[in-house]
Amino acid sequence: MIDENAFGLLLGYHTIENDEYSCEPGEFSARLEGFHLAAVTWLAEERLGDNVQAVDLGHAVYLEIAESDETRDPIEWLRGWRAAVDTAGFTTIAVLTHGSRWIAEEGTAPELPGVECAKDTLVYRVAHSSEALRRALYADTAAQHDPTREGWGPGLYVDAEAIEALGKKLRNEPTALHVAGAMFYRLGS
Repeated sequence: MIDENAFGLLLGYHTIENDEYSCEPGEFSARLEGFHLAAVTWLAEERLGDNVQAVDLGHAVYLEIAESDETRDPIEWLRGWRAAVDTAGFTTIAVLTHGSRWIAEEGTAPELPGVECAKDTLVYRVAHSSEALRRALYADTAAQHDPTREGWGPGLYVDAEAIEALGKKLRNEPTALHVAGAMFYRLGS
């Protein structure tokens, strides 16, 4: 295995807990299915680049693409994805990150996602170690409100490392948001 740089894009259903507790079970199931349908419909209609990998995390959909495999600006693409799902009636958080990920060496068959059984526990393997995924999950967690602190709230968050990897400069540098050693900027509410 080798490591390479990749962009991570996460689109999360920000108000999932509120909706779950305020809806009847059938109504919530339909809402959750609506979120996934809106998210996946965008993926089918709007190509980000080559060799995109996607993982449905239940509360969010996460994409990963090798740096330089993107054919569109990841920030603008993510902004569009979020807008499409928000238009379908969902409050979301969108996160763009950058970091290393481990992949199969070139010329070898990639390991496919799989399931292994550890006695009576099923273990689903969907990805190898990914810094971009970890950073996206940090931002998703920081966006949530809890009784001990105000969360960042719904919005579009971009990792400072992703901005650097894209060679972009922010016109007006927003307030830096820090979580677990990562720095993010909010680029939209």
